[in-house]
Amino acid sequence: MKKIFLLSLLLTIAAIAIYLLFIKEPVFHAKGGFLTNINDKGIILEGYDPVAYFTANKPVKGTSQFSSEYNGATYWFASKDHMDQFNKEPQRFAPQYGAFCGYAVSIGKLRPVDPAIFQIENGRLILQHTKEAYDLFNEDLKRNTVKADHNWPGIVAAHLGKPVKYDQQAPSPTALTTSPK
Repeated sequence: MKKIFLLSLLLTIAAIAIYLLFIKEPVFHAKGGFLTNINDKGIILEGYDPVAYFTANKPVKGTSQFSSEYNGATYWFASKDHMDQFNKEPQRFAPQYGAFCGYAVSIGKLRPVDPAIFQIENGRLILQHTKEAYDLFNEDLKRNTVKADHNWPGIVAAHLGKPVKYDQQAPSPTALTTSPK
């Protein structure tokens, strides 16, 4: 009986640890009056170099050796040159919508991003949560960008000074069914 109890206890602890480490999405505070998608160490873009999206047209991992603070987030860069470029014009290279998913912001939500799913649109770095979000955002890029730009100040105002938690993912349009007539 004691072995069953210990085994049950270990399995319960393992399940909780897996949930907290791999499944539960983070809750964080907006830092310094800015709403940015940062990790628990204050790093944005999961440590990817924002300048590389523009210069190499791909995500490139940065390093803490080359870092800079901007709008409440710590940015990492792959080189001193990239760090210097960013420091001269941070607003040019910083991701839109605080590095939250552009599509989610266009529908009034906050979702994390996959740093590999991005686009440069009119000189602006926009990241997305999933390939599906990227596709939905690009179905009407101009209109969705205008909606995201319009929604962003309200989203920021609603979250400043409060714990920030990602919104539930919107249902997939492919999962929605219409009722028979």
